[in-house]
Amino acid sequence: MAETAMPLHLIAMSQSKPTEPTEPRATAADIDQEAADWVARQDRGPLSDEDQAELERWAASDARRAGAYARALAVNLHLDRVVALGDDFAAAPPTVETPSRRKVLAAAASAVFAVTTGLGIFAANRRSASSIGRSIATPKGAVRQLALQEGSHITLNTLTQITPAMSESLRRVDLLTGEALFDVAKDPTRPFIVYAGDMSVRAVGTSFSVRRIGEDEIRVLVTEGVVEVARNDEILGRVHAGIAFSVNATSTPVITNLAPSQVHGALAWRQGRLDLEGMTLADAVAEFSRYSDLKIEVSDPSIANLHITGVYATNDPAGFAENAALSLGLSSVRKGNVVTISRN
Repeated sequence: MAETAMPLHLIAMSQSKPTEPTEPRATAADIDQEAADWVARQDRGPLSDEDQAELERWAASDARRAGAYARALAVNLHLDRVVALGDDFAAAPPTVETPSRRKVLAAAASAVFAVTTGLGIFAANRRSASSIGRSIATPKGAVRQLALQEGSHITLNTLTQITPAMSESLRRVDLLTGEALFDVAKDPTRPFIVYAGDMSVRAVGTSFSVRRIGEDEIRVLVTEGVVEVARNDEILGRVHAGIAFSVNATSTPVITNLAPSQVHGALAWRQGRLDLEGMTLADAVAEFSRYSDLKIEVSDPSIANLHITGVYATNDPAGFAENAALSLGLSSVRKGNVVTISRN
């Protein structure tokens, strides 16, 4: 998402009485469209000096334009669109916790207030605008899909950040945080490599997920084909479909063969669900903390290792806590934003 670069003096200029126009006064609809066009141009990359000067002249010539620009920018930001990724990317909307129209309008109103008070919205300097990267991230609780023009797809789980870089010889994605599923289109001339710190996962045409756990550990799950996992360019092994492969910066990899139902359960997050089969209560609580700010506490360490099962919506941690407590003969009590699971 390209950030704006507008000097603060623009606010004062836009609020002063403009000179007498030499052309018919633009309608509100015309101004809104022009503002949207400017935001779209900035999405495609930093403005040139000439374009920046033109934007400033445009905003200063009519007091209504600064407000329209702020509204367009706020809507663009809060709809969480994928931008600044180049022609290889298209976005599907988030499947979980999509911002409501009320939230979008509230954000737009806040942005307009920032303009009229001379705060924030136009305060970014030119250097920050020109240093926009190519990263894309999901907020807590959201899942989103990206479609690459060459045919591959990426699905990002909650709190995930990636930096893609596509070239004629290599398809590269840096997984900075979180977890993503990669459905890779076959192209023997362009390897698809996911980097996570010192680890890398290489594929040509296959389907696999990579979860980054902390700074130096990853978990790879292959659902189709074969991938090659390496650590600091040292090949650790080739991982086939139906295998989970976990490794950190120093240890020997841990390889787990999974049944088809277990593979499906491990990827239930794509539909906003968690399959807790085989997890302890402590593990399940840790998983839910990735998706929600509601805090679940296990008061007694002796119950933390009890095993539970079931499939739950990632956006209903309170329902999980209540059902898990009932199934284990425990109790759950909610106070504010904390649910405590304990013995009766």
